[in-house]
Amino acid sequence: MKTLALALTIPAVLVVATIAQPHKINAPLVGAKLPDFRTKTVDGKEFHFYGLAGKKAVVFYVMGADCPIAKLSLPKLAALAKKYEAKSVAFVAVNPNGSETDAQSLAAAKAAGVTFPVLPDREQKFVDYVKATRTCEAFVVDGQATLRYRGSVDDQYGLGSRKPKASKTYLTDALDALLAGKPVAVTSTADVPGCLIDRNQPASPAPTSGGARGEGEPEPIPALVLPEVGSVSYSEHVAPILQEKCESCHRPGQVGPFPLQSYANAKRWSAMIGETVTNSRMPPWHADPRHGNFVNDRSLSAKEKATVLAWIKQGTPEGDSKKLPAPKTFASDWNIGKPDMVLKMDKPFTVQATGVMPYKWFRVPTGFTEDKWVQAAEVKPGARSVIHHVLVFLDDKRGGVPNGLDGFVAEYVPGESPMVFPEGIAKKVPKGTDLMFQVHYTPNGTEQKDLSELGLIFAKEPPKEVVDTIGILSLNLRIPPGAESYKSSRSLTVPVSSTIYSYSPHMHVRGKAFRISATYPDGKEETLLSVPKYDFNWQTRYMLKEPKKVPSGTKILIEAWYDNSSKNPHNPDPTKLVTWGEQTFEEMMIGFIDVVSEGNKTQQLRMQNLLGGFGQRRRNPAP
Repeated sequence: MKTLALALTIPAVLVVATIAQPHKINAPLVGAKLPDFRTKTVDGKEFHFYGLAGKKAVVFYVMGADCPIAKLSLPKLAALAKKYEAKSVAFVAVNPNGSETDAQSLAAAKAAGVTFPVLPDREQKFVDYVKATRTCEAFVVDGQATLRYRGSVDDQYGLGSRKPKASKTYLTDALDALLAGKPVAVTSTADVPGCLIDRNQPASPAPTSGGARGEGEPEPIPALVLPEVGSVSYSEHVAPILQEKCESCHRPGQVGPFPLQSYANAKRWSAMIGETVTNSRMPPWHADPRHGNFVNDRSLSAKEKATVLAWIKQGTPEGDSKKLPAPKTFASDWNIGKPDMVLKMDKPFTVQATGVMPYKWFRVPTGFTEDKWVQAAEVKPGARSVIHHVLVFLDDKRGGVPNGLDGFVAEYVPGESPMVFPEGIAKKVPKGTDLMFQVHYTPNGTEQKDLSELGLIFAKEPPKEVVDTIGILSLNLRIPPGAESYKSSRSLTVPVSSTIYSYSPHMHVRGKAFRISATYPDGKEETLLSVPKYDFNWQTRYMLKEPKKVPSGTKILIEAWYDNSSKNPHNPDPTKLVTWGEQTFEEMMIGFIDVVSEGNKTQQLRMQNLLGGFGQRRRNPAP
């Protein structure tokens, strides 16, 4: 019999919701008998595949010590192993990542509560034999060593999506069928969410295609025409790009799942860099460049993209280290400078290791005895790696929880800049106001403590212009089950000439596309912001390089599209009618604008917006 010799090891292929990519598989070897092999576990024990004779089934799981989805799924595998142990089912983890160590694998397994064997596959013989390309794929063999299932464990975690619980349990369904002596109904899954295996010879990334557009949806962002860039090296050509476009998130203590501040790290993650750059998932930027010019644009230029991809294709050469740019420095404390006041949660909050958490609200009294004018505000998360966003609202003390319909005071979103207004422009925080921190936690496999803070810098004198955040919204959402392109819209006619500083689209996990446009009094139409592929994981505030002046009588139109079908991998339940609500399994439709009105008459704009919303609700009563 042919023997498959293993020499496994464990690398770290981190790729969270923002990086992990569902991968199409062709279900090779299903129905075939797997050969025997012997190897040692990461803690030095002997392992013999056919030595498991007598077991009714064996589950092999491809893990990665630092792959975010693998880190979330490993505790689930640990629990399943304990559940099925009495049913004569063995579980085995295989780590094929070329740059991870046995110690890393062992630590990841221990953190997840894994007690079953973990095998290193440093030479990638096992994954090559079974034709696995990503972590998080499970393989089920029966008592005769015949492969009966391969694919996802379940559908709880995916590309940018987290469900409160799985709706499809592929792995346990396969096991239960085998144990009952029945055929396995689903022998493979079309998608396996996980990180690219850290190959000894990285494969070229394959582009992904987008879904079909509904009528009226924004046009897709056109693909960049990449120029020829010749020979490139990390030191001279790639490091400067990573510094400017990636390091703000990809450095220790930040939200990026791995650092990118050295050649070793860039080379280690080159396969995932290649895939995410090819597919424009990274750096995260979703605005169509044909509409608007934004100061916080994180996208790569055609030359930058070509350079990164050429470096990977050319074998990731390091080049002359003397040509490295000087290390980029980042503020160690507050980006806005020393705050005049720091407000924070009253005590640390424990963020659970796994699962999905509803929004958490924390009341933070200001103690203001007079109105305050805020020129700069920065939210500093205490546990960045598990915080999706923090929004800080004013509490009007009328009871209930603020919902952001009147905008917010400050925000934190990964990779975003703090709120800073030019001299003479500021936001008002009335005296006696309490602040409410709305925090969206996204567990990453390890329990953490969060103590988030808000730093404020006050205007030295009452501002000449008062900036306000207005939420133009539609409360009448009624998204039918299975709808692939449901559209909602809302318009606001500006009652007084105003200047817009930024746009912030907001929808939840069924959000698909978003557009803000203007029709001016002379009849001219202009698209102000187009987001053809909305991503809930990146609540971006699109900050204009040049503020947009809109004269009185301008009609601002907000349009949003939703995918409530089973084709949307983020969709928690495509069979449900979806209406307005604060939770991510419900939906919202808001176009926030930071705006200053001529003569500080923003209240007129706010009132017009409020009346328009009520009028729409009367015309189209919600269920």
